[in-house]
Amino acid sequence: MSNPLTLYTDAHFISPYAMSAFVALEEKGVSFELSPVDLDRGAQREAGYVSLSLTGKVPMLVHGSFALTESSAITEYVDETFPGSALYPSTALQRARARQIQAWLRSDLMPIRQERSSENLFRRPPPLAPLSEAAQQATGKLLA
Repeated sequence: MSNPLTLYTDAHFISPYAMSAFVALEEKGVSFELSPVDLDRGAQREAGYVSLSLTGKVPMLVHGSFALTESSAITEYVDETFPGSALYPSTALQRARARQIQAWLRSDLMPIRQERSSENLFRRPPPLAPLSEAAQQATGKLLA
């Protein structure tokens, strides 16, 4: 491939954002290298990483000399750049609705994300305490 792809993810592979970028590449059948970044050590703040990334976050997709962060931007870029299965609906209205829901899930429902983070699933046992009132309200919003 003349423009190789590298997906930078968290070293523990627990970021739901990195997972969405990974799944997008897999669904498209695109060849890519995976490069874990040790967030616990602060590798995302090292000069080499920051020189590629505008945000210093993972995931980051590097395609040749182009680097892109933010999982939704990566997913849209992969969908528009590579042939294969469509990742978003075909009409503008349906794509807009899909992006609305995607943005809402990423920007709202913080109490659920704080109390039941992906770290709870992969690194620590789930907390024994029931969800707080705020998290229960956020769960109700999500289910509604």
